[in-house]
Amino acid sequence: MDLIGYGAFFLTTALIFSLVTLGLNLQWGLTGLFNVGLAGFVAIGAYTSALLTTPDDAARLGGLGLPIVVGWAGAMVVGGIAAALTGMATLRLRSDYLAITTFGVAVVVQLVALNAQKLTGGPFGIGFIPRPFGSLAETPLLFNLSNLAVVAAVTLVAYLALEHLSRSPWGRVLK
Repeated sequence: MDLIGYGAFFLTTALIFSLVTLGLNLQWGLTGLFNVGLAGFVAIGAYTSALLTTPDDAARLGGLGLPIVVGWAGAMVVGGIAAALTGMATLRLRSDYLAITTFGVAVVVQLVALNAQKLTGGPFGIGFIPRPFGSLAETPLLFNLSNLAVVAAVTLVAYLALEHLSRSPWGRVLK
């Protein structure tokens, strides 16, 4: 049973990375524009979700203790706003300058994450992030399979949405 639970955990991690890859494929695969800042936007979303959902902590900002779904929605909104602001600032750049600029954004996000201890917990990060299906944590197999089901569903929806977008008139313009 432990091996099946580990397999579910491993597949969940792989599907999370595939979500990031789908986002990179939308920009780099369709347009040929390399956005190195994608990791920074993922980090912004992850920290936003953590700050919204973790319990209150006097050592740092955030800790609002909101439900996990609110944290996920907040992560999408704040990450999207950061990406939109970067997109507006880099709208007219050629591909090589876009890569350099978005790399700069990723480095700035990394440095803020490491040095803004009051906000991000510094190099140790944010602790006590609530788990989805936390009540199932005593049964690792069920916990890992539940997480796998949710991440697989989200990955499938994202893939189908991006496939639909790439086949639309807008997607054909990007190619």
